[in-house]
Amino acid sequence: MSRWSPMLWRMSTSCSTESSANKLTPRKRWGQHFLRDERLARRIVELLACQPGETVLEVGPGTGALTEHLLRLPIRLVAVELDERCLALLRERFPESAFPQARFVHGDILEYDLAGYAQQVLEQTGKKLVVIGNLPYNISSPLLFRLFDTARLLSRAVLMVQRELAQRLVAPPGTKEYGILRLACWVVAEARLCFHVPAWAFQPAPEVTSTVVSLRFRPDAWSGDTFQRFRRFLQAAFGKRRKQLHNALEDYVASLLHRSAGEVLQKAGIAPERRAEELSPEELIGLYRLLEAERLDGCA
Repeated sequence: MSRWSPMLWRMSTSCSTESSANKLTPRKRWGQHFLRDERLARRIVELLACQPGETVLEVGPGTGALTEHLLRLPIRLVAVELDERCLALLRERFPESAFPQARFVHGDILEYDLAGYAQQVLEQTGKKLVVIGNLPYNISSPLLFRLFDTARLLSRAVLMVQRELAQRLVAPPGTKEYGILRLACWVVAEARLCFHVPAWAFQPAPEVTSTVVSLRFRPDAWSGDTFQRFRRFLQAAFGKRRKQLHNALEDYVASLLHRSAGEVLQKAGIAPERRAEELSPEELIGLYRLLEAERLDGCA
């Protein structure tokens, strides 16, 4: 398989994984689609390349397709699941007496103290937290931004998301997929599309194709206030995609510097009539750094 060209995997199902997926009726409001292909689950876990002593956070374990393979590794596992039915099934399949290294937590991953837990793991083990999950489609984007905001405390992640969302993580300039998600990812992680997953691998089969994505977080990832300020800049730049950059950024620059966007763009060497989706990540980051430098000079 090429490093950059995703391939469509066809894999047979196993009795244990498929039967577990069939035990519960997925809930549409939570975007549940249970993975039922055992070989595919194993392949996803292998991509994580876990090292002994690491701690893995599994997002939405569902009926335990990935969990089963994770628990064969010399790691600690914390799995956060919103559905109490799934939680009961997981505790039945993987009892604490047999799997003391695992902890199943009932809760919403979007409300989970990710940064606090990642910091705790780093202090206790000296290793950064690793993340894995078959993400419900309806929370994929907000969860990615939570991971990005915590990137300095994370080592890597392997996630299954909707193909269209995955493409936005690696989209080149000038494409309709290129935008906020691509640039936000750029400053915190290296993203790679691993392979596509067909609908028949899930119960029930979704109407879309999924893609497994690998994220390796940068040691110097932007975080905290810096990342949030950059995100606001991106929201202004890409908020009205068809607008020329000097118009798209006019209000943002005026509130930041009390100057015109056109003036700042000229100083950055960027033609004011260009659009955000035409600029490379380096150009957009350079423009953001210039704006921040001007802002700090004004505060001095």
